[in-house]
Amino acid sequence: MTSYFYLFVLSIMLMNTVIADSRSANFEVKENSLLSKLNFPEIKGNTSVLISCSGIIKKNKKLDQALCYKNQAGDEVYIQEIYKAIKKSRFNPAIINKKVVEVFLQFRIFFKQDENDKVIQLISNAGYEENIEAYGMNYTAAQRVLGEEEWQKHCPKYNRYRLLSKAHLSQNGIASNANVTPLNGININQKCNLLINFTINNSQYIPAHVNNEPIPSTYIELFGN
Repeated sequence: MTSYFYLFVLSIMLMNTVIADSRSANFEVKENSLLSKLNFPEIKGNTSVLISCSGIIKKNKKLDQALCYKNQAGDEVYIQEIYKAIKKSRFNPAIINKKVVEVFLQFRIFFKQDENDKVIQLISNAGYEENIEAYGMNYTAAQRVLGEEEWQKHCPKYNRYRLLSKAHLSQNGIASNANVTPLNGININQKCNLLINFTINNSQYIPAHVNNEPIPSTYIELFGN
């Protein structure tokens, strides 16, 4: 009974609201943009690589807790360049109803080199297949507003684990049907699982959009340590 009352109180604190006036966090700053700070690693020959990254866009226009994921041998040199660029870069923070908020941002960086040119492209989504099929490669993904993050108090701090959380997100930024899939590491306890699902279902979001129009989407987020 106590646990359910606790979740009820927490739901009031985190309750979803329809986003009437919002702007997603983005890369489009006039000075010190991520794209302007990125360098192509010194690699010979033709190559193309797509690196997935995430982090928290803070109110001070910096990206905190940056994490990029290695998919294959050789990705390390690209990830090193991304981390170096992020430290020097600034970002437009998210805004909801004229108030700056901190959000979890997911994005990809495409590197391509051939005998004629080097190209670096920023993509404002995580590349989830269902969303790509519906909206193409270049939609802007939904962003979750960071709140109390109560799950952090009850999930493992030292034993490694990684989970993929997934939920449906309406064009109004309302999440539903959250579920968690273990990826690797230890099995988490029931309370940790419950609170991650609860956080995803009850957080505030800026919805995904295409051409500045909000769209429904599947929201994904990695949880772990």
